[in-house]
Amino acid sequence: MKKIILSVLATIALTGAAFAQNYSMGLTATALYYDASGTETTKSSNQKNNKSDSGVAPIPSFFIETSLDTGATVGLDIIPFGAKVADGSMTSDDDAETSGTNSVDVNFKNHVTLYVEAPVDTQLDGSYVKFGISTVTIETDETMSTGSTYGDESVQGLTLGFGVKGDLDSGAFYKVEGAVSHYQGATFNGSNDSDSVKNVIELDDFQTAGLRLSVGKEF
Repeated sequence: MKKIILSVLATIALTGAAFAQNYSMGLTATALYYDASGTETTKSSNQKNNKSDSGVAPIPSFFIETSLDTGATVGLDIIPFGAKVADGSMTSDDDAETSGTNSVDVNFKNHVTLYVEAPVDTQLDGSYVKFGISTVTIETDETMSTGSTYGDESVQGLTLGFGVKGDLDSGAFYKVEGAVSHYQGATFNGSNDSDSVKNVIELDDFQTAGLRLSVGKEF
């Protein structure tokens, strides 16, 4: 259902953008705060290990956007490579399945956000509110004492933000923005062992909050 909504909104937005005459491109630097939790169920023992993590990660991206006759802006924000958002390790000797050090890096890969910025009247010139819908592949790079490896999963998210846009003397423009996002959870199935059983990680729905600085140029 979410994929259907995403496709419909993308079609509507891009149809409107097709009639626009001007396009802008630029770069964005984001200080991203994340807060996530999940549960790993280990192979034959069915032991459950709960883990939560939060932190701040730097995320670069680029965007392309266009202004509509209504005054709104429609654009795409793209993280062009895997961006590391979290890492962790755990040393455990509880049983044969978890003995040793387990470590994992979590990356955002192929993160694309379709967004609309609508101008609003505030005491700050150039104010706007932002609504976005995202798709991202959550990539895991792990070293597990169990020998398990996990695949990657794609999830969708929603973003709501507020920002201010202004002009620079060079003819470029800047945007300063704060935004919060909510992403759906996912299930990661580990590789089978010799008994054809596998670890399973269930990632809960998670949230991020970002402070973004963008610089762009209209063409």
